[in-house]
Amino acid sequence: MSKLVIVESPAKAKTIKKYLGSGYDVVASMGHVRDLPKSRLSVDVENDFKPKYVVIKGKEKLV
Repeated sequence: MSKLVIVESPAKAKTIKKYLGSGYDVVASMGHVRDLPKSRLSVDVENDFKPKYVVIKGKEKLV
């Protein structure tokens, strides 16, 4: 079973794959897949300011 590594760009994926070898699957997400929401407070102030992430529209299938 190989290990999965996800990076942002296809060029980075190709380069990293060369270094890691056959025990790893390296794929590109084609950019960010999560972000902090713009419409509400993005951190939980009562829980050590834990961030509240949302999946970016159009990236649901990648996550």
